[in-house]
Amino acid sequence: MNENGQTTLQRFRSKLLIGTITCLMVFPISACSFLPKEEPVLAPPLVEPAKVEYDVSEVKKGSIVKRVKGVGSLYPVENHNLSYPESGGRISKINVKEGDNVRKGQVLAEIETGNLRFDLAQTEIELKKAEIHLKQLQNQQLDQYAIEIAKLDVQSVKNRVQHLKELLSKSQLISPLTGIVTFVGDQKAGDVIEAFQSIIQVADTSKLQLLYTAISTDVIADVKLGMSASLSSNGETLNGKVVQTPQDVPNDVIGTNEEMYKKSLLISLDKLPKDAQVGDMVDFEVITQKKDNALIIPKNALRTAMGRSYVQILDEKSKKEVDIEVGIVTDTEVEVLKGLNEGDKVILK
Repeated sequence: MNENGQTTLQRFRSKLLIGTITCLMVFPISACSFLPKEEPVLAPPLVEPAKVEYDVSEVKKGSIVKRVKGVGSLYPVENHNLSYPESGGRISKINVKEGDNVRKGQVLAEIETGNLRFDLAQTEIELKKAEIHLKQLQNQQLDQYAIEIAKLDVQSVKNRVQHLKELLSKSQLISPLTGIVTFVGDQKAGDVIEAFQSIIQVADTSKLQLLYTAISTDVIADVKLGMSASLSSNGETLNGKVVQTPQDVPNDVIGTNEEMYKKSLLISLDKLPKDAQVGDMVDFEVITQKKDNALIIPKNALRTAMGRSYVQILDEKSKKEVDIEVGIVTDTEVEVLKGLNEGDKVILK
């Protein structure tokens, strides 16, 4: 091979080497075209905040009424608990039972008196003898001193008779009125009595009033003496008047039954329901406060904190707090004296 041939061969080899290197350099790049293309990362979508919905009520004008309503029972105006002032005696007999009609002066119960009745009968005989003796002396017009002594003898026996009668009276429970027996204790013949222990209760059923005992004193706190009452019994409408509140009961009376007197009302009735009986139930209502043309909001719109009264109102699309002055407050509504206007929208709790 001549010199020119060798030169040509070397050139060919050089070109082949360069081509091979170039191919190796290009292949990795071109090989990428065989892999799946990576998807571009998308920006998160913009989320609108959820729209807040408020339960609102408009401030309105109208009448607001605060009332006490309930169911009471008919209770005797005149009611007497009968007991003995001293303890130690033994019951001899009880002559009545609950529901019995009694007359004024009737003996309802007695305690053992031993020979008291016999002694009283004998003393009354002595009194008659003393009176006869005195009359005899007076008719004979004897010595004036003897007549004066006979008068003293008559008075002495009279005193003994009176004393024995008082002892006998103390042994009996006597009805102070004509009415009905509303209570008889569980005492029986032979039981020893305690002083002032109620044994029998009698009531005048011709005069009844309504007794209402509330759950708590707060329920009737606004009721005042003399307030009018509307009553209803078996479809019959009646009128009445408050005649007793806890504020009107003397402290010594409250002490006898504090639980009842501190939470109770007594209401008189203009007339009794037809066929009224002690214990019959009667519906009643007493209006304690009323105002017309008042600004009113629902009670569940009122908020309080640290002695502050306020509401939240919806002003266009935002809410804000407003202090208010409160008037009448009922179970469902509140009177607003200051702080709001008619048509304002208050947010309910």
